[in-house]
Amino acid sequence: MNKIKVLMAKRKITLNELYQEKLLEPSPAKKMVDDLVKATGRSAITVRLWINGKFKPEPLVQEIIAKTLNLDVNTLFPNKK
Repeated sequence: MNKIKVLMAKRKITLNELYQEKLLEPSPAKKMVDDLVKATGRSAITVRLWINGKFKPEPLVQEIIAKTLNLDVNTLFPNKK
């Protein structure tokens, strides 16, 4: 019964402390980069270059990225004309 009370107890934290904790959490964009780094084995710099359109990953890596993000590869990497 004590475990339930402990789990239900409200946290005692100031608004500033909560804000500082949130600052330490990765942003959704950072998490996406980290996920792609892990999935492709490439560096964060390389992933950001792909995101910014400076380079295009090879087709196999494009497939890995599409699968990781659960998105269509042709939409993610359209052929430039």
